[in-house]
Amino acid sequence: MDLADFLVDAKRRTYGSSTSEPKQLDDGSKEYLVKYDEYTYRDRYFGGNPFIGEEVVFRDDKPVWSMNYYGKATSRDPDEVFSFLVRALERVEKKKPYRGPERYVEGPWLYSYISRGNINAFWGEEEIQYDGIKVYGLRFHGGEIET
Repeated sequence: MDLADFLVDAKRRTYGSSTSEPKQLDDGSKEYLVKYDEYTYRDRYFGGNPFIGEEVVFRDDKPVWSMNYYGKATSRDPDEVFSFLVRALERVEKKKPYRGPERYVEGPWLYSYISRGNINAFWGEEEIQYDGIKVYGLRFHGGEIET
């Protein structure tokens, strides 16, 4: 399994899953953790709305990839927005395994994101619109780590 395959699998098992629950940590953060073969994925975040977090992938216990993110729902009911976000994120794709698909539509909801770079070094923004009005935004950046 390569890094992109592992990221897709890990993300679908964590925040991109309607059945996964993060662990509450003593420092106030919440964390998702996935281990498979030589890989470990950790997604740790603070807050609710807004929120900030970091994903790190370890290979043989050494950090090899990371992504930071900050986002918030700007209008509507945040629970509705985040519920739609989960449905979009479970559709993460191997070609750009950072967030969800580049575009996902479900009735009046639209998830979209743009990114630059590749899995080794990238940045981007995602947003959710409801009936054409922006109700959520997030910025992210990351890439490979040499250890």
